[in-house]
Amino acid sequence: MIIQMDTREQKGKKDHILDYFKANGIEVVRSKNYVGDYTLVTNHMVSVDTKFGCAEVYSNLIGKDHERFRDECARAQTCEIKLIVLVEENGITCLDDVARWQNPRRTAWFRLNAAHKAGKCLNRVQSKQPPASSESLMKSMRTMSERYGVEWRFCEKKDTGAEIVRILEQEHA
Repeated sequence: MIIQMDTREQKGKKDHILDYFKANGIEVVRSKNYVGDYTLVTNHMVSVDTKFGCAEVYSNLIGKDHERFRDECARAQTCEIKLIVLVEENGITCLDDVARWQNPRRTAWFRLNAAHKAGKCLNRVQSKQPPASSESLMKSMRTMSERYGVEWRFCEKKDTGAEIVRILEQEHA
């Protein structure tokens, strides 16, 4: 198996994946991918896009990277590429589980809000509205699936390399 890894993947951040590939005799070719992070050199019709966790998904769907991510999903759909987003998040196994994910930004917002009400930390500025809830994130993920055909899958970080291989083998069988 030869996997094409996108050149825009930051070196060092995906070593756990590359270590798995190397240990299992999987060759990696670095080249710019049209969509996603990993695909087979011989067939680009399935691509796996990895996310460091729900926090990165939040940034892609609700935060500053929304337009870029939406455009990537639309490109995949237009080219009939199956885009599977693999989220590294312990304790989450399906889309419904995302609703119970604890968004650290939201938790921090409510802590600071309580401190402000108690007359503390008044020198720290925060937005008037809290970050979106985990349920809102889950709904946004479902919307991306419905509009663009994106599939969401989840695994623990230690299993990411094996899961990428499994997805690429399974989807091309």
